[in-house]
Amino acid sequence: MKRHTRTGSVGEALPPDLESNKKLESPKKKPKRGRNNIIKDYLIDYTSNSNLHGLKYIGEKERTFVEKVFWIFMFTCCVVLCAGLIQKVYIKWNESPVIVSFAENPMPVWKIPFPAVTVCFETKAQQSKYNFTEIYHLYLNHTGTNSTGNTTELTDEEKFVFEYVSMVCDSHLSPATGRKYGSGADAVDKLKEVCPNITESFFGCKWENINRDYCSDLFSPILTEEGICYTFNTLGAEEMLRLDNLHHDYEYLQEGNPNHTTTWSLDNGYPDDTPIVTYPHRGSGYGAKAGLTFIIKASEVDLDYLCRGPVQGFKILLHNPAELPRLSVQYFRAPLSQEVVVSVKPKMMTTSDGLLPYSPNIRKCYFPSERYLRYFRVYTQANCEMECLSNFTYARCGCVHFGMVYGENMTVCSAGSIQCVQNAQKELVTVAAMSSLERDSADNSSTVIDENARDIAMRCMCMPACTSIEYEAETSQADFDWRAIFTSFKSEIPPELDDTYMTRIFIFFKEAQFITSRRSELYGPTDFLANCGGLLGLFMGFSILSVVEILYFLSLRIICLFWKRRAHKRVADKSMTKLEHPYID
Repeated sequence: MKRHTRTGSVGEALPPDLESNKKLESPKKKPKRGRNNIIKDYLIDYTSNSNLHGLKYIGEKERTFVEKVFWIFMFTCCVVLCAGLIQKVYIKWNESPVIVSFAENPMPVWKIPFPAVTVCFETKAQQSKYNFTEIYHLYLNHTGTNSTGNTTELTDEEKFVFEYVSMVCDSHLSPATGRKYGSGADAVDKLKEVCPNITESFFGCKWENINRDYCSDLFSPILTEEGICYTFNTLGAEEMLRLDNLHHDYEYLQEGNPNHTTTWSLDNGYPDDTPIVTYPHRGSGYGAKAGLTFIIKASEVDLDYLCRGPVQGFKILLHNPAELPRLSVQYFRAPLSQEVVVSVKPKMMTTSDGLLPYSPNIRKCYFPSERYLRYFRVYTQANCEMECLSNFTYARCGCVHFGMVYGENMTVCSAGSIQCVQNAQKELVTVAAMSSLERDSADNSSTVIDENARDIAMRCMCMPACTSIEYEAETSQADFDWRAIFTSFKSEIPPELDDTYMTRIFIFFKEAQFITSRRSELYGPTDFLANCGGLLGLFMGFSILSVVEILYFLSLRIICLFWKRRAHKRVADKSMTKLEHPYID
């Protein structure tokens, strides 16, 4: 069907022979049309030929004024309504482009590492090595009595040891009148001397149903805010920490075993050619026989009910192998003389590469290359929070707890600063709320923090890593009467175990597979363009060719129009010259 076009549109030229005859018949020049008339004719030409709905009715001369006003009103309404809906689509695309969904296929547990297991003892100092309760009362009274009944005073060395040990006990036991600063190396050395060692504390260990002669083959000491603990399946110090940026006074955990070649990374997992037996260990299956079993013990004579209160036993934390544990924040308890069964359900979050162009604040996570930690090689939210807490505590108190990561030339706190350390932990959590309070308010003097510490807290921004693994623990427990085993076999209990409490712990994957979560694009650029195109097409019949048409009328058509006008003018001038001077070639 032939499309109706407007006659006499702008830029339409007459044939040269007709134009010449017309000029010969009427040599008089036509009056020049005004610029406004040219623009009007140009707009009428566009509306008559545009493929946008409704515009052709506005430019047609046959339409009445009422019809033109009606179509102008309707076209304007459609443009405004379409613009409003596109704005809503843009806001949704710009502010919430991320959707979290479940992965299509379940993941087998052997593709992720078995959780790192960190065990801390509630007994920080064995009474047989260091009687914390007795020293505490002597410290308060400043004097005591020796074996001969004579009054004696604690030496400075005894006071220093007490202050170091009190820093891993309940905070109210640390003397506020004690030293504010101390030596981190001395504190760690003294704790190692008085705390339960791995030989005295672990009675037996089994990994994947295979007994180990020495639990030290599986567990290694690690320094935490709770003192000396023991960890299984945690990465070595050189793989987790930036040792060049840390102090060199003492170690947080041992160097990696040379026989353990780490092939796993948080973002890439295990390579396809990695054998089942690797490090960090990965579960080869599910159930108790495919997990970790260990028995820990404590002697009645070594229990200290002052340091950690009336509840004795052990704290256990399951965590990512690339994280330093914080048992002062998260743990579950394994009581004395109990068997604790822990079934583990992994929670893994991955992120689509399509979210890489988005800002971390929009996708709510960091890719490895986006966030640098000064003390850790691997970015995780827990590692970031630990580093941030260390920097914030140093800014608030002028020192750090010896269990925190810190750099060279940073002072270590002693017992006199422990209250400041505790307050700094609370302030860091609530710094966003406190930032709205007046710094110099007399009513809120306890919540006022200096500007440097506030800046450090606001710069933390410890969002999750784009690839993260967490381990949920479901626990159950029952009485563990280990003495009944000896009685059943008619065996005598060894004298060294006569006053011993034992706790047995099973840790294993609950299921052979688990469902991962995945961040992906809710609205990508293609989805946004498709939504906008659908709205524009619905309301206005707009398409990409409509954009080309507008650009054409604003550029190429104008250029061609002026070029034709100049060509016609040259022909007309030449014809006029021949009429005035017919004998001139």
